[in-house]
Amino acid sequence: MVAQVAQRTGTLCVSADPESLHKLRVALRRLRSLWWAYDPLIDRSQARWQRREFKALADSAGQTRDWDILKHLLAEDAPTPHSFAVLIERVDLLRGEALLRSRATIAAANVEAMLAQRIAGVMLQLDACSFDEPLAVFAANRVAKAKRALRKRMERVLRNPDAVYAEVHEVRIAGKKMRYLLEFFAPLLESGNEIGVVELTQLQDELGKLNDIVSSEALLLEHTTQLGGRGVVEDAIAHLRHRKGDHMERADALLRAFSDTFAGECPDAGMR
Repeated sequence: MVAQVAQRTGTLCVSADPESLHKLRVALRRLRSLWWAYDPLIDRSQARWQRREFKALADSAGQTRDWDILKHLLAEDAPTPHSFAVLIERVDLLRGEALLRSRATIAAANVEAMLAQRIAGVMLQLDACSFDEPLAVFAANRVAKAKRALRKRMERVLRNPDAVYAEVHEVRIAGKKMRYLLEFFAPLLESGNEIGVVELTQLQDELGKLNDIVSSEALLLEHTTQLGGRGVVEDAIAHLRHRKGDHMERADALLRAFSDTFAGECPDAGMR
């Protein structure tokens, strides 16, 4: 993963490719999850600080990626051809400014050297540990903890008919963490879990589409003046909000299906 981050960082310096930005952000998120996985075995305060470092870098890449998503939503899903053409041109300009900021922030962080140092520090701590349990047991316990966190967040959303998007977003974050842990520890885990990588990817994809719309709406509201004024922005927001309603319904149905699966795995702890 460190090699992936280094590669994507190098690409970012010479290319404006949206996919490289996306893959850089994903690699940094996976690193954060890996740090969380080994949290019980390393200095926890230091690990939390390092996870915040990774998040700050991912957020920096995300500032540019968010403009790419907004452009895609306006260009690919417009109600009529060319209806948002002028707005998209202005989005491109602001995206270019965001890319310059992302490049400057990531270049200043000297990411490759920083990650090499963080990896070396963690390995020293792990080498100094005496382990009381097999790695397979440790892995299963960390996955179980991530699963409990996901179940708790899903329960909070499904029990609250007025749940706000921020609570749904917490479900998405918890689902990602669990998925990454299943991928990391796959060779060590017993098969047979009802919820696996495929199901979590499905959840992540649907909640990700919803998050794209919410983030795009926030961008439009924050940059109304630079994007041409209230009228054109309000039209775009109305379009996004219509689509958001559809995705909220699909997300709710998917979460309820997951709730039933969790209940099947652990009848005494299932959500109602």
